[in-house]
Amino acid sequence: MDREKIINRVRKLYAMSQEADSSPHEAEIALRRCQSLMAKFGVTVSELETSEFGSSSIGRSFRNVPSYVTLLSSAVALLHDCICVDSGEIEFRGYSIDAEVATLTYQYLVASMERSLQSRKKQGSVLPGRSASFDYRVGFGVSVLNRCRAIHTERLQVESEARQCAKNDPNFGSSLVVRKRELVEENCTDDIQGSRKRTVRFRSGSAHSAGAADGSDVSLDNQIANERHTTLTD
Repeated sequence: MDREKIINRVRKLYAMSQEADSSPHEAEIALRRCQSLMAKFGVTVSELETSEFGSSSIGRSFRNVPSYVTLLSSAVALLHDCICVDSGEIEFRGYSIDAEVATLTYQYLVASMERSLQSRKKQGSVLPGRSASFDYRVGFGVSVLNRCRAIHTERLQVESEARQCAKNDPNFGSSLVVRKRELVEENCTDDIQGSRKRTVRFRSGSAHSAGAADGSDVSLDNQIANERHTTLTD
């Protein structure tokens, strides 16, 4: 088998193990298959560092990035193993496939949020005006970010368990476990300076609660599954 095809297969398996719509069991199977191929064909982590790294922006510049944009972009970056960079516009950096899908996911979430906000206003559960709209969007963003953090934590647990299995299995070595996030940070953060975390302020109330409720219901899976699977399929 062509070595480049093997390496591409390893990358795809790892990406599958990180998908939001994968169950912990499916993620572990994909990760262990990834390890198996690396061991069988002698694929090293360094071979995974290729020009496939890239970036994608949301296509809009801000003088001051709104809080909800910061929240949603941070959530999307976690979901797709990207680095989120604010350089006047929001940019996702990572593997090219992940960065592109991150932008699609961000656009989907914003569109869903705005549709839900307009629906709430028509129903009267969110009052007219910029202040209520701001609180709604922040509530929505906080809720989505918390969900993505939970997904990320679950992935880390799966990877930790797989790494422990690798240590206990003579057919694997811990050095064969792919550390995707580390590769992204090594290859995509050279020009990033340290920045202070922003404090998101909002007035708790019905608009914020409505946004949080809608953010807890919005799909994080189906709208990206077909796009991702199509891209990752040979």
